Amino acid sequence: MNRKADEKVSTFFLAGMVLMLVMIIFSRTLWVPSGVVERLSKKKWFQNHWLSGGYLFGINALYFGTTIFLLYLLMFTDIPYLHLVLMFLATIVSIFTWSAFSTAWTGSFKNRLKMALTGSSFYLILALIMVSQWLSVKPLYPNEDTFMRALGWMLGFFVSAVAFSICFIFTAFLGKRSPRVS
Repeated sequence: MNRKADEKVSTFFLAGMVLMLVMIIFSRTLWVPSGVVERLSKKKWFQNHWLSGGYLFGINALYFGTTIFLLYLLMFTDIPYLHLVLMFLATIVSIFTWSAFSTAWTGSFKNRLKMALTGSSFYLILALIMVSQWLSVKPLYPNEDTFMRALGWMLGFFVSAVAFSICFIFTAFLGKRSPRVS
């Protein structure tokens, strides 16, 4: 990549990080789809922390799988920076989903933590896989430079760890306040 392209990508990622911080800080005023919140909050199974956490786990896996599939399809196009736009949109959709889950779920703080940990554990598992692959990078043939492969696994770990953290924060701490009942 040339210097100008590097600056654009760096600016895009910096803007994304700033947007994430703003969304976390102003999460109470973040728009959430009320229809989704209403439908989820009325489901009896959704108020069970294991079931709702498992459902969130499945949604996170679905979003991740869909994003990876779309990124794969984008490899066959010559449109520059479209992959960054796709990843940005996937992040925004995930944040709105996590916010809706957090708003719809009611129960004790302890059970909210269980639900959040169960749901966000998809990204924790993914991060552990990434760090395992990163730490075990070996050359596939003599004198192969493994730097780029190791860098890819490292970035994958970073993205997965950040997704786990943000998902956990949104679903555990930024929802409706419930009375602390053990």
